[in-house]
Amino acid sequence: MSLISIIKNFVKEFYIVTYEPKRNLLIISDTNEGSLGDAPNSIWLGKFKGKNVMLSWGNIKEITGIDYHHKDYVTDLTELFSEVYRNKLTRDFFETLIESNLPVQFEIKEVIEYFPNLD
Repeated sequence: MSLISIIKNFVKEFYIVTYEPKRNLLIISDTNEGSLGDAPNSIWLGKFKGKNVMLSWGNIKEITGIDYHHKDYVTDLTELFSEVYRNKLTRDFFETLIESNLPVQFEIKEVIEYFPNLD
């Protein structure tokens, strides 16, 4: 199984999407990470509709042994999450969250159809 397949499977199973309108944040994080402020590693993916989109990378490192910033992985992982973040369906989902202007949280596996790059 390739590194990207392992990461995709882990993210599909254990990651959540959180929208925090008061903080102008969309966060993709491990279900055990808590809020972004508690996360050991946060990676800025970009801005969308004036909101920062962040990726939290913590438990995945402990479980899989893969460090996002390791020279052998950073390019592939950045490419993977950039593709996920830039997908039209994913962006439509993010736009719906922003338009609702309510704090929400979903497990990615509950809304996987909006994250086709993880399949």
